[in-house]
Amino acid sequence: MRTFWLFFSNEWKYVLRNPLFFAILILTPILLLTVSLLFIPSERMLETIKAGIYNEDQSIVGRYLVDFFVGFLKEDNLFQVHSREEAARLLDEGKIDALLVIPRGFTAMMLVNKPTELLYVPSGASLLESVTIYKLLKMVLGEIQYGAIIEMDLGERMYPSSDVPVPQLKIEGIYNNQLDYPDVMAPGVLAFVILSTMLIGITSSVSREKDRGLIDAFRVTNANRWSFVFGKFCAYSFLGFIQTLILLFGSVWFFGIHVEGSLLLVSIFLILGMLSYLSLGLLISILSPNGDVSLGIAAGIVFLMFLGGGVFFPISQMPALMQNIAPFLPITVLTESLRKIMITGRQIQQQWNELAISLGFLFAFLSASLISFKRSTR
Repeated sequence: MRTFWLFFSNEWKYVLRNPLFFAILILTPILLLTVSLLFIPSERMLETIKAGIYNEDQSIVGRYLVDFFVGFLKEDNLFQVHSREEAARLLDEGKIDALLVIPRGFTAMMLVNKPTELLYVPSGASLLESVTIYKLLKMVLGEIQYGAIIEMDLGERMYPSSDVPVPQLKIEGIYNNQLDYPDVMAPGVLAFVILSTMLIGITSSVSREKDRGLIDAFRVTNANRWSFVFGKFCAYSFLGFIQTLILLFGSVWFFGIHVEGSLLLVSIFLILGMLSYLSLGLLISILSPNGDVSLGIAAGIVFLMFLGGGVFFPISQMPALMQNIAPFLPITVLTESLRKIMITGRQIQQQWNELAISLGFLFAFLSASLISFKRSTR
């Protein structure tokens, strides 16, 4: 019992002698609870989703049917688009989350009892919302039991016609991906797994050296300070490179994740994201007074990016404050870039902005780490 109280008192003395660590222990649960409740989408999620309808069937019956249908809408969530150019612009800007296209000859095919298709175009700017709409439309069409047309007789009675097949929903512009949830969630999961392992891994390593007094030794020696930083950075970069390739190709070949775009481009963005996370971990561990504080900060950042990076929750469904914060998180840029490449097949020329932002994160974090380490070891 005496030994127990000895260890108990020693641990509390350590905690109380480290006020920053004590504050992290007390405040972190409160902050995590607050942030979690703020990031969780509200029950009004479907009310904020917007979809466009574009009619390519310009026959008299086709125009009448679309005008008749749209006339019943308030056009808050579902509204008519008048050209493909307008639709492409709205999709790219994220002003609509999906586009439903009625193709040419649609009504003529229905009138002669032939199979028909409705085209579905997802938005690259809001893929999680696009998947929600797609699944909802497929469910509604799948629930239609008797056919797509209601027949009426002179006695004003209605009969469902089973002769007309229910329209099928076809995804336009995507050939290897069916907007299944594993395919949509995989880019965010890849980004988050690499973030958590790299950030905490290098933070633990540098903090361990700091607690052993190795960092303090640079103040009394002429050892090259940048060699220490780059040595740690390159060692974990090599480890992260191996991990990235294993995760990417394992998810494709073992778990059957479909990739619409270039695997090489996906690898480039994953490696850039991994290097950015390593640089951020270096910066945290260098600025923190000891290992306990640095690991606490690293865990908080991982949790923040887990909730606020659009990995599992659509950013558009978060409160306004969080929607303003999320775009500035490195994991948000990486997750959105990976989704656009892996799901919609974006090419490198369409991803220059995201590539520049990823390089900017890497340069900023690594430069800050080098400068901070040099100043802290003077």
